[in-house]
Amino acid sequence: MNEDLPPSIPFLPDTVVHHGGGAVVSGMDGEFQWLDVDMRPLGGVSLPHPMRLRQAVIVDDHLIGTWLDRELMLACMGAIPLGSQQDGKPRSELRTSIGTRTTHYPAGNTWAHALDAEPMALATDGNVVVFELYRRGLYGIGLNAEEHWRMPSPEWSYPKRRPRNEETIALHVHNNECWVTSRGGRVQRRTLDTGQLLEEHLFEGVEAPLEHHFKHGEHDLLCTTDGMVTWLANMAVVQQAQLSGPVQDATWDEQLNGWRVAGWREEVVVSPTILDRRATDELPVHIVPTGAGALVLYNDGSWEQSSFAPSGEDE
Repeated sequence: MNEDLPPSIPFLPDTVVHHGGGAVVSGMDGEFQWLDVDMRPLGGVSLPHPMRLRQAVIVDDHLIGTWLDRELMLACMGAIPLGSQQDGKPRSELRTSIGTRTTHYPAGNTWAHALDAEPMALATDGNVVVFELYRRGLYGIGLNAEEHWRMPSPEWSYPKRRPRNEETIALHVHNNECWVTSRGGRVQRRTLDTGQLLEEHLFEGVEAPLEHHFKHGEHDLLCTTDGMVTWLANMAVVQQAQLSGPVQDATWDEQLNGWRVAGWREEVVVSPTILDRRATDELPVHIVPTGAGALVLYNDGSWEQSSFAPSGEDE
């Protein structure tokens, strides 16, 4: 079942960002490896910036991302060309430059800016990039970093204030709108053109606090910090299940007409008629649907064929 797997990722994988020609895997220390559509490496490992890639999108042949180092209290945003394998400065130089006028950015960038707050979330429709900085504001920029608009950080209509309830966990672009999701389980719909608030509502049937909000068209998968997952279609509950622990990632699978979920030492499939789970020895961090099944990427960098076929039956 595991013949002809892609080579292992030679670092601890953290984030996987897909595009039409493949994907890029980033590591906990900022490592990059570009992959083809079969998840095979297109080159070696590079280190464009020695800090963790916080969020990223790939658009207009560029990766636009945010980088964050909480220890050094440094953050930046920038764009690097698709497939770039340039190495940036070592982390020691970032440390020694603190307090000076020198600022380091990702290698080979076409534009980059320092950030004065933690980046919380990022999304794009291919023309406008929306991102939020913690307690600084919500921003809409063009692909070349020109500012289109800025708005204050969202304020939420919670009857009672609870710790971190108002923290943004996700941004999505849908139907020419920007959706802002809070940890407390509310969502704001805003215009993509100006950032103005259109509507705020609570996700019905969803427990809080939330850890993730994954979206595919009218399908929403809400995941709590303790592993409760709720699948909504057109805001109506389709499936709900308590998993063994926090969700690491989730991907929509067209063949399944449902979700593939990387759980806490388990692989999960959620379709309209099936909810199936398989325990794993390692921690899955990402699942890549392949049409005939899926590839599971683990936190040690290894790959495995999914045990679940598109029919939802074991292979």
